[in-house]
Amino acid sequence: MIDENGITGEERNEMAGEESHGGAANGNELLTVLDIENIAFRKSMRGYDSDQVEDFLEKLAESLQGYCENAQRYERRITHMEDQLKEYMELKKSLQDALVLAQKSAEERVTTAESRAEVITAEAEAEAHRIISNAKERAETHKREIDRLRQVRYQFIAEFKGLISKFGSMLNALEAPASEGEDGN
Repeated sequence: MIDENGITGEERNEMAGEESHGGAANGNELLTVLDIENIAFRKSMRGYDSDQVEDFLEKLAESLQGYCENAQRYERRITHMEDQLKEYMELKKSLQDALVLAQKSAEERVTTAESRAEVITAEAEAEAHRIISNAKERAETHKREIDRLRQVRYQFIAEFKGLISKFGSMLNALEAPASEGEDGN
């Protein structure tokens, strides 16, 4: 089974085995493929078959070479993944910073809009009071003018009635001597 990093279970077990049995962990130097290929054993009478030992050492060197190549591949993969992780962490931080900045900007805009709304409302209320005050003042002025014109009208009517009465009296006075002259003849 392959995990999310593309490593099989067998490879993971091999890596764990290498980590737990590696020479560096217990203070010994790690053997290289050249160490195995160049090793020379003393000959003894009762020793192992040298051809079998040579075959085994050759297989061991090949296995070790494979493990080394796998380890290098895994190290490259780890380095690559660490680089990706670093990029993702930087991206995450950038996104978080952008989000914080956007939130601050939104809060500032809301605060500015609320302040502007309060100023506009206050100005509108002041303008409304001014308009109402001017309208009341104009209404009072018109009412006084209407009252003045009524007074002028009543005065004119009174003067006109007086004038008509005077002209009526004058006409009566003019008619009276004429009728007396007619009666007296």
